Amino acid sequence: MRAAHLYFDREASYRAVGRELHVRPYQVFQWVDALGENCKSFVEVAQELKPSWGGYLLLDGKTIYVKAEHHSLLLSADAITQDLPLASLAPVEASEYWKPLLQSLTGELSYPLKGLVIDGDRGLRSACQELFPRIPLQLCVRHMEQFLHYHFRYLYQGSGRGVQGFMDLASKLLYVVSKEELHFWLEVWKKKREAFKYCGLQREILSFEDKMDFLFTHLDHPGMPRTTNIIEGIIRQLSRKIDDTDGFESTETAWRSLKLLIMRYRFHRFTDSRLEGHNGKAPLELAGVNVEGIDWVRFSQKNQH
Repeated sequence: MRAAHLYFDREASYRAVGRELHVRPYQVFQWVDALGENCKSFVEVAQELKPSWGGYLLLDGKTIYVKAEHHSLLLSADAITQDLPLASLAPVEASEYWKPLLQSLTGELSYPLKGLVIDGDRGLRSACQELFPRIPLQLCVRHMEQFLHYHFRYLYQGSGRGVQGFMDLASKLLYVVSKEELHFWLEVWKKKREAFKYCGLQREILSFEDKMDFLFTHLDHPGMPRTTNIIEGIIRQLSRKIDDTDGFESTETAWRSLKLLIMRYRFHRFTDSRLEGHNGKAPLELAGVNVEGIDWVRFSQKNQH
């Protein structure tokens, strides 16, 4: 357990931990791997601690290298608590791998799903709409804006006429803060639509309008984020450790290490969060769990208290 604390809490390498404990790096790996193999499942953690989540769920993936090949860590994050209720390791970030995760969330974990916030990934969007057709869905407006910039910079082959006006108006729409503001800019959009079409932007108009139904969902649901910034911030935190490993040797050892890393995140108190009331509290604390005096490594182990 001390090796695991040194490895995850200090974000040290197996070699550095081995030097401190006077053992070989491979011994440290074996200890951590054994703890990961015996780590409680997400369902077991939820059943034992009974966290209370807010209901607005963010979904995103993180590339994981296993023997230099791409895999995807699929993550779910509660918008209110920043807790990670469930994750899985998949070969790719595709609909058929998102579906089991989403089904487990609302099934075994009894997550109180009120809304979903995702980026523009087609597979993820397809899975969400198929499984939860009546659950409000919000597409990340920042990703939409980035996609438009990418499209016009690298893919667009037109004359360039109308592009700046199209981009300016799209940005106004993406970042509206009220229904009144949305109504105003939609009226402007209707008036300028034909002019954009005349400039040869028919394809861009239809693509943008195809996503409109999912860009303003947050206006009807207070507390629902309009971006995936929260889960991307969590991924950046996890990445500090994941990227240091320089890849995993097998999916089994990768998943064991990732389970422990996520467990550690859930018990670790925020120190530089921009969200009010989050600093000094761990994600599980924000979900109503009393974590005082709990050693996260010891807690992570099945049949251990």
